[in-house]
Amino acid sequence: MRTRLRLFTGLLSALTISLISQPSYAVSSASGNYAAVHALYGDHIAFDIYRNGDLIGEQTVDFKKAEDGLAVNIDFHLKIKALYITFYKMTYTSKSLWKGDQLVALSTRTDRNGKITTVTADSEKGELVVKGPEGTASAPLGIYPTNHWNAGVIASKQIVNTINGHINDVQLVSKGVEQVQTERGSVAATHYKYEGEIKNDVWYDAQGRWLHMQFLGDDGSLIEFRCRKCYPASGGSAS
Repeated sequence: MRTRLRLFTGLLSALTISLISQPSYAVSSASGNYAAVHALYGDHIAFDIYRNGDLIGEQTVDFKKAEDGLAVNIDFHLKIKALYITFYKMTYTSKSLWKGDQLVALSTRTDRNGKITTVTADSEKGELVVKGPEGTASAPLGIYPTNHWNAGVIASKQIVNTINGHINDVQLVSKGVEQVQTERGSVAATHYKYEGEIKNDVWYDAQGRWLHMQFLGDDGSLIEFRCRKCYPASGGSAS
């Protein structure tokens, strides 16, 4: 049981990372503009979550037009069972508001086997003030949260950890272009490897579209976020 709980400590960490460093080719940011995001993704994207090839959950991201900006709602849930008994359950929700390229409001709720934590962030006097279970932190407006869909974070040096409210330093190294599977078949995407406090791998296509993520649990098991729906209903290049 302790080994399995350590695995999901790693899972929580992987949910709370973001990107830094320039890619090997140009990647356009979805930004906080509804029209740009809609052209890239449509109104909804979804990932299936696997552990060693077994489906354990899903994550969905919904994009909605808001007054002068973009509203993004994220839902994540997983269950781990043994002999038909659920021994680990986690849910995570995030609601954020973007204006231009700036995150101006955020609220998250994480439930891990009944233990609930929340994080909020709001724009105040030119800063983003973040409140989490361990206190309050602030960062300049323009900082990105750890939610992966927005490739604008590639040039960032700090991100908002949406699980604990910390302002984290991050580093990411491009490992080149590889093929990943999507609902449109095999697609070329840049592989980024996270180094430093977090160990994780994520893939974006040439347009900055999030397509895949994976990392190792503490017990060595492979956790994967596989794209189930990452493109708009029509249009949207799969180059």
